[in-house]
Amino acid sequence: MMNVLLVDDEPWVLEGLRTMVNWNKYGFQICGEAENGNAAWSIIENLRPDLVFTDIHMPSVSGLELIDRSIQNLAKPPRFVILSGYDSFDYVKTALEQRVEDYLLKPIDEVEIENVLEQMSRKIQNDLVSEKLYQHERNLYVNCLFNRLFEGEDSSELQAEVESILQMEGHENMACLLIEADTCNADIQSHVQRFARAPHYEFFMDADGRMGVFAAEIEDSLSWLERLGRNLFEMYSGHASIIAAFGYHSGGVVAMRAAYEKAFSALKWKRYQEESGIICDQDLPRNGIMATVNQKTLTNLFNTILTGEEGGIEREVNELLANPGSGLPVSDIEYVRVQLLALEMGVLKHLKELDGDVDRFKLQLQHMLGGLTDIDSYPAFREYALVLSINALRALQEQRKEKECSTIFRVVQYVNHEFRQKLQLQVLAQKFHMNANYLGQAFKQQTGKSFREYLNDKRIEEAKRLLRQSCSSIAEVAVSSGYPNADYFVSQFKRMTGMAPSTYRKQS
Repeated sequence: MMNVLLVDDEPWVLEGLRTMVNWNKYGFQICGEAENGNAAWSIIENLRPDLVFTDIHMPSVSGLELIDRSIQNLAKPPRFVILSGYDSFDYVKTALEQRVEDYLLKPIDEVEIENVLEQMSRKIQNDLVSEKLYQHERNLYVNCLFNRLFEGEDSSELQAEVESILQMEGHENMACLLIEADTCNADIQSHVQRFARAPHYEFFMDADGRMGVFAAEIEDSLSWLERLGRNLFEMYSGHASIIAAFGYHSGGVVAMRAAYEKAFSALKWKRYQEESGIICDQDLPRNGIMATVNQKTLTNLFNTILTGEEGGIEREVNELLANPGSGLPVSDIEYVRVQLLALEMGVLKHLKELDGDVDRFKLQLQHMLGGLTDIDSYPAFREYALVLSINALRALQEQRKEKECSTIFRVVQYVNHEFRQKLQLQVLAQKFHMNANYLGQAFKQQTGKSFREYLNDKRIEEAKRLLRQSCSSIAEVAVSSGYPNADYFVSQFKRMTGMAPSTYRKQS
């Protein structure tokens, strides 16, 4: 519903407008009434109505002064209709100069006012559609700019464009809020986007789909950003696991990448601790390496676990827990804890991919080892890592053997990983040493879909993701989704979603 405000210093006029007009018929609801210009301005500032019916002659602030104040002070002023008992050319001329929508003489005619409402409803709805389309296209453009910054591009042209968007020229301090949640993402995004429409804030989505807001330190913008993070956590923590992470850096537009990276480091730290909540990069341990996972040695350990080389685990664990940047024989306790949190998360991820019982594995682990937060010595950490790694190796081996008994499972896994390639049922049957007809029947029994339907679904889901999160052209999205022919991709996308890829992108 669109909001309308009624303003007149005569109560009987307000009562007449309220009762004689069928506002709902034209999509309006009365959000407030005022008997003078000052009261009306307060309502306009707080409620931002779509339409205002106002008298001209009122105490303190006249209707024309109210209109002028709205135009001068609001980024998006409401539309105005004048109500007046004066059929004066000067009044009408002034109203038209202020771009008033209509000038109605009292007493108000019911048919006349309903004609005006019909026109206003159409105009406001058209404005809303245009604004939504513009905002969607602008968000895509802003996302491209910010992700170029995150990837390290630092051209003067890019910096100038970002500075212009944020209206931050001359402002040094930057803040970034990053939000990650496991559910309620659409509601959270809607809430954040409404907030970010205010000046000096800019909404974005990073390459991994996390929501974020940038703010330049202008007036109290940073405190408002922090309040947004707290409010989001309070609103959604009962329904979702949510992390709100802040990063701060000085240096104008060039500081945006650093602010984002600091917020991301804080978010990762919170995630490694398996906690939801609010965290700032300034809350992290001051040694910068604390929040860093030694990815190379972690990968080596995982390779040893996945290949079943139990004899090599001790060596790889020792490598993982040795902080290469500390220069000490024994790593800092917080550095070790981060490595083990990353190891645990990786093990659970691999087990989940094999459809293993993740909760059961976690309970067994807790029963054997207790919790990481209870450990405060390096030898105990090392023992924890060894027991975790050996149990992970055995659990993954057992789960893999169970799953590998079903060739169909391996076929589905293969399609899940290789759907972007040219796949044919006959070729898959040869690869997995099966009869093609039997494979087709068994595949449908396993997945509920024919091979061709399943493959198309995977490709269309990937195309949707790329359309939402990237600025790639339709042809590039087609190729990246497994469709070498863009025309065929468009026809398949329309068939399966009911709309063209370009339309889907605009509505996402």
